[in-house]
Amino acid sequence: MKPVDIVTLVRSTWENTIETKRLAQLQAIRATLDAEHLELFDSLVDMQISNVKDDAQAITLMLVHGIQTDGSWHELVKAAFRDVAHVRVKGLGYHCVTALQLACPFRSTPINKIANDFRDARLMEPTARIMVIAHSFGTYIISRILAKYTDINIERIVLCGSIIKGNYAWEKHARHMAAGNIVNDVGTRDFYPVLATFSTIGYGGTGRNGFKNTRVADRYFDYGHSDFFEPDKDHIVKYWKPYILDGTIVESEWDSIKPKTHLGIMLACHPWIGRPAFYATVGLITAAVAGLAWWLLT
Repeated sequence: MKPVDIVTLVRSTWENTIETKRLAQLQAIRATLDAEHLELFDSLVDMQISNVKDDAQAITLMLVHGIQTDGSWHELVKAAFRDVAHVRVKGLGYHCVTALQLACPFRSTPINKIANDFRDARLMEPTARIMVIAHSFGTYIISRILAKYTDINIERIVLCGSIIKGNYAWEKHARHMAAGNIVNDVGTRDFYPVLATFSTIGYGGTGRNGFKNTRVADRYFDYGHSDFFEPDKDHIVKYWKPYILDGTIVESEWDSIKPKTHLGIMLACHPWIGRPAFYATVGLITAAVAGLAWWLLT
């Protein structure tokens, strides 16, 4: 094998192998080479790694999904950015979180796991700009990472199906981020953020009502909870791709015609009204059922 063949081999393997499997594939190839070629091979591999790390335009786009899902929409985002060489899309995940676990106050395991993934991505590509697209419970994870881990810096954030509280202190936890670097895509038919708000503790209805503050750009769409990922809507390419690439916030056509939020939805999302009313109703129903059962059995 000639030196030129080694160069071609490393380059073709690097370009035609899935990013997460590149190094393993190159190591497997290295084991088959004669000793006289190893120095050149190692130098070429180091050069490829250095080129990635030193790319001033490099973007690491982190995707964080919600509960009871494996984040199948991650593949749609990867496909949308496949033609952009300097964007590396990394779909992050955690063990399945059930609705019951969502309601419990013990949520540190998925938060810590995703935080460690962010740190690992920074180690692999130190100069890359970190950006995030998060859905549903993934938005809550990002909000806790920003509040808890000051060593993790994120340049741009896209939220959809958000269950972050409306009074979240963006001015404190995202003070390192430039104006316009947080976008919240709202589904005007999304009931899950409302349900999370009044039935559990620690969440908000911002995926339905928006944040309505100076730090976050709310965009409204005639969507349900996961309609952002429907192929026929082309939301990823039309709205998210321009924002990730150069910060362009494409306005929603629905913003100007969206209906008023129903008073019942606003009350359900109110921290002093929705949750107390829900638990009072549950308590009354439980007491009524228990009373009926006692009456029937005596």
